[in-house]
Amino acid sequence: MSDMQKNNETKVKKPAGPALDKDPRKVDKRNRSLKTISITSTILFIVLLLVFNIVFDSLLGDRLKWDWTTGEQFSIGDVSKEILQNLDKDVQIIGLYDVNAQSRNQQVELMLENYATRAGGRITVRYVDPDRTPAILTEIDPDGLLEPKAGDYVVFCPDTGKGKNIGYNDIYDIVYDENYQSQLRGITAEQSITGAIKYVTSETTPVVYFTTGHDELKYGENYSALVTILKNNNYDVKELDMFSLEKIPEDCAVMIMAAPKIDVTTAERRLIASYLQQGGSLMFISDYNNASFPELNQLLIDYNIEISDTRLREGSPNYRFQDDAYIMRAIAPRSKVTADAVDGWTLVDNARGMNILTNVKEWIEVEPILTTSDQGFAETNGNPEQSSVAAHQNIALLSESMGYVDGTNVTQTAKVMLVGSSSLFNDSVLTTFGNQLYNAGLFYYSIQYLANANESESLYIQSKQPVSYAVSKGSSSLNVFTSVVVMIIIPAALLIAALFVYRKRRHL
Repeated sequence: MSDMQKNNETKVKKPAGPALDKDPRKVDKRNRSLKTISITSTILFIVLLLVFNIVFDSLLGDRLKWDWTTGEQFSIGDVSKEILQNLDKDVQIIGLYDVNAQSRNQQVELMLENYATRAGGRITVRYVDPDRTPAILTEIDPDGLLEPKAGDYVVFCPDTGKGKNIGYNDIYDIVYDENYQSQLRGITAEQSITGAIKYVTSETTPVVYFTTGHDELKYGENYSALVTILKNNNYDVKELDMFSLEKIPEDCAVMIMAAPKIDVTTAERRLIASYLQQGGSLMFISDYNNASFPELNQLLIDYNIEISDTRLREGSPNYRFQDDAYIMRAIAPRSKVTADAVDGWTLVDNARGMNILTNVKEWIEVEPILTTSDQGFAETNGNPEQSSVAAHQNIALLSESMGYVDGTNVTQTAKVMLVGSSSLFNDSVLTTFGNQLYNAGLFYYSIQYLANANESESLYIQSKQPVSYAVSKGSSSLNVFTSVVVMIIIPAALLIAALFVYRKRRHL
């Protein structure tokens, strides 16, 4: 065998496949290029995103803002929008603080911007720091009646010269418990701001008087929520001492006797009768108790109604609260006060019955405002054994007499409303249930009708309830079930799922 053949046989064949002699520097160079492109693209994207946000915010930022709070607690509702749409006077809203330094009022500031936008140029909003510009206090309150302080808002109308101060407690409804811990009961920003606008743009302000002298309840302590509603809707609220009074004030839109324990005197009856005959309005509120009102009932004969001495009992379990026959979920039928019937959403406790008499006159209209179900009973002197037959029992009545209207001196009808429960409007009920019930709405719409308010003024803005994140205590069985689910069932399910995935993938 030749040497050449031996050399050929000893040659080793190279394995098939990709070439092994490529320069690794070329691969590294390509990787570096891809890395550079990725970093550059990322930086460019971030820069473009920042530029877009800046331009977008400068052009459309003020137009595209939303209230993300639950229930839109700092937004303007339909009632406020209607008032702003019909606004015919200029209004100034001045925030007494440095807008660049104040942070807790950001939501209110957005709301005020919305007010200004919706008012079509009628409302201007500005912020002045009284520490730097103390003259602003004299400018907006020359007579020293409002006494605003730093952090407040002042709503002012140059045409009427009227102003109203809105403080922190007007925006947030704060209450204190028995341990003096503050609690947020409601957000009343819209209620207060719209109410202030209504107040300062109105030429006149009607007054609601609460009488004293008959052991009435203290309205400032028991009806403070209702007083706030009245003041936010262009009403003043004052006290009226009936003792030695010769004439009911001319600015009295509605007179309220809130849960008196003593009947009126003959002189007071005549005084009230004269006031009503001139187109006045009376709201009488009374629980069931031992007090009787023969003198006042003598006046009410002319209105075909009567304050009874009966206690009302609810026979239907569907209209009881917590199955208590004397705490009722009353019915507000459709009436001059209630536009659409509200069935079972008015809470009434310890109700006194109110009667419609048979002294029918064509110029007197009487209608129920609040009733029990058709299974209601009237207990004579509170004795269950002396009960009436089951029927709708009257908790509140409205009587309207046109007999005194002459078209010249007297242009308004005389109105009397009897309400058989003082707890109906009590702060404790309104605080506990808030806007879930019709109680506050019933009071407001009743006052509006009694005060002869026109339809555009009968606009009720409810306070907005804050969201509670408190976890209520559950039953022991529920707690055990929750613990088993969270600590055993869910971890076991995750473990089984993990084992299943592991067995599927371990041979891949």
